[in-house]
Amino acid sequence: MGMRSFILQRLIQSVVVLLGLSLLIFVLVRVAPGDPVRAALGPRVPQDVVDRMRAEMMLDEPYHIQYIHWITRTLQGDFGNSLMTRRPVAEDIKQFLPATMELALFAGVFMAAFGILLGAASAYRRNSWLDNAIRVLAYTGVVTPAFVFAVLFLLLFGYYWHVFPTAGRLAQDMVAPPTITGMVTVDSLLTGNWRAFVDGLKHLVLPAVALSMAGLSQQARITRASLVDNLQKDFVLAHRTYGLSDRSIMLKYALKPSLIPTVSILGLDFAALLSNAFLVELIFNWPGLSRYGVNAILQKDVNAVAAVVMVLGVTFVTVNILVDIVVAWLDPRIRMRIANQGG
Repeated sequence: MGMRSFILQRLIQSVVVLLGLSLLIFVLVRVAPGDPVRAALGPRVPQDVVDRMRAEMMLDEPYHIQYIHWITRTLQGDFGNSLMTRRPVAEDIKQFLPATMELALFAGVFMAAFGILLGAASAYRRNSWLDNAIRVLAYTGVVTPAFVFAVLFLLLFGYYWHVFPTAGRLAQDMVAPPTITGMVTVDSLLTGNWRAFVDGLKHLVLPAVALSMAGLSQQARITRASLVDNLQKDFVLAHRTYGLSDRSIMLKYALKPSLIPTVSILGLDFAALLSNAFLVELIFNWPGLSRYGVNAILQKDVNAVAAVVMVLGVTFVTVNILVDIVVAWLDPRIRMRIANQGG
């Protein structure tokens, strides 16, 4: 009952956060300089046409009326029409979001797996040449932007060694699988199209790895620091007195509590992947939501900008709720505190 109350409380908090986010993004896109309708129609369109479209979009109404109308439609899944693509924004999100989610999921898996692996190896071989090498690589990954890795991987593995494809989600001569989820690799597996799955996976490698490098480096540093601290705790010393090897102690007793700060930061890093993917998507010609959102900002497409921000906000709060649940599972002290609060 305590965990249910905790999840319900987090859901209520998330709703309040999303309402605040909706108000903030609504105000920002409205007060930004420039006329979105004039920018969409061009300077030569007669003023009466501009005024008519402004009336259709209710941009001539007071701000509070506009917000009530917009939030009501948004809760119904209607984000209005895009001034950039001239079609419903919901259709644009349905088209572009799966590509970014697929990229972020693969980047997140790579970031978590190799970040924890490198951090654990660094802590296990503390003060060795391997530890020093991993720490240098981690610092380099943290301070280097994702687009630098994207360009580097593009030149090395795409144009110089010709190991991986460099653009798009599938080869031009490859027949795309039927759309089920919108994710090429998942749809290929669901339809048994192994050739498309392998080709889609090859197209994912370079952008996903480039996008994950900063988060991977951060996970490695946090995991190493947490493991080094826990390996000096009294319970580890007690296990050593029983004759257990350092490897067994780390895997069975020290790693799980050491993952608590790693998982907490991992959730934030994964949510950030969705919004930080713009330059990576641009370099690899990846038709994702991040690139669509930035183009909408440049075109002052108010409906598209607001919709993209809200989708990213929902993803962010969802990931944070899942992270809180995982952290509670990893740390019995948190579960006990939640149970006591529920009682």
